[in-house]
Amino acid sequence: MWRDAVGTALSWGVGSLDRWEGRLADLRRTTAFARGRLLFRPRPDDVYVATYPRSGTTWMQFMLHLLVRGPDVEFEHINDVCPWFERSLAVGSMTPEQLEQLPSPRIFKTHMPRSWLPSVGSFVAIVRDPADVALSYYRLYRSYLGFRGSLDDFLVRFEQGRVQYGSYWTHVRQWQKHANSAGVVVLRYEQLREDPAGQLRRVATMAGLPHDDPRIAAAVEGASLPRMKALEARFDHATSLLLERGVTPRTFIGHGVVGAGAQRLSDAQRARIEGAAGRAPREHAPWHLPSFLH
Repeated sequence: MWRDAVGTALSWGVGSLDRWEGRLADLRRTTAFARGRLLFRPRPDDVYVATYPRSGTTWMQFMLHLLVRGPDVEFEHINDVCPWFERSLAVGSMTPEQLEQLPSPRIFKTHMPRSWLPSVGSFVAIVRDPADVALSYYRLYRSYLGFRGSLDDFLVRFEQGRVQYGSYWTHVRQWQKHANSAGVVVLRYEQLREDPAGQLRRVATMAGLPHDDPRIAAAVEGASLPRMKALEARFDHATSLLLERGVTPRTFIGHGVVGAGAQRLSDAQRARIEGAAGRAPREHAPWHLPSFLH
């Protein structure tokens, strides 16, 4: 039987074997995540910065860290002090036991839907204009994930949800359903850019974090775009992997521009993105974990 299976796999060709290996790797990481998720011990004062990729995750993550821990940047990488929840568990960069050693309040980054996260804690969901997300995601795919297609090629994948973490619209809808739930704040990225101090105070108040004016101002200033650019290697989650591959990290922190998608994308491209909202699946299947660990 196994000979038949191997023969069938070989008949698919190298490309199919690569896809098969990729699926097996995804399965292993998903299994590791599920195991780690069962062992993870949540705390009521945990804070999760929950976004679709390229929606201000790292910015909010860093502001909250500065708000809680103070202005000194003593970490080698942001994930050491504010772990990427699902990746830590799936690839073992931090075990549940190591996460248990972090001081409260713990701040986590995640791109997962609400249903995959613990029942307790505070949750900050940031929603960004899909055109801006798509353009920033395209740049990330070009710089970090080996994508060599055109912007139009990428938009097809983005519209269909064939990117890491799946459909933007499904992710956003799932978090918007919880907008009025206790312990959840859903805010617009554009609001965060317009009034970072006010939005940070809104988040901090909800999560029971310090929110006096001096600390809010210091956190906003400390997480300014020029400073984060200067510290970019400390935020780039792909740094170690890229160095192993001989690639120099350089563009993880984006420009943070509101409306860049409208300026760069044509009217037809923008219309395609807006139309994709109605074609996105309403929910993820309960057994489906987005491919997030490349």
